[in-house]
Amino acid sequence: MDRPDKTPEAMFQRILHVDEKLARTLIESGIATLEDVAYVPIAEVLGIQGLEESAAQRIRKHARMFLIREAVVGEDDGDAVDA
Repeated sequence: MDRPDKTPEAMFQRILHVDEKLARTLIESGIATLEDVAYVPIAEVLGIQGLEESAAQRIRKHARMFLIREAVVGEDDGDAVDA
């Protein structure tokens, strides 16, 4: 079983800075990963009951920024550069 702090709901709360209710609503609406939040068409995100456009844009921005940071950090494999 997943640890409670590793669930999609906990991840959304921690990374997207949303409350438990919104995190659960995203998951119930079929948005279960940060990639979904970042790259699903905005119209689909805006179709979520009770989610205003400003909040949708904010969480997309947080998701994209997190994914970009993770990609950059992941590229640094620690290999020394030959001089």
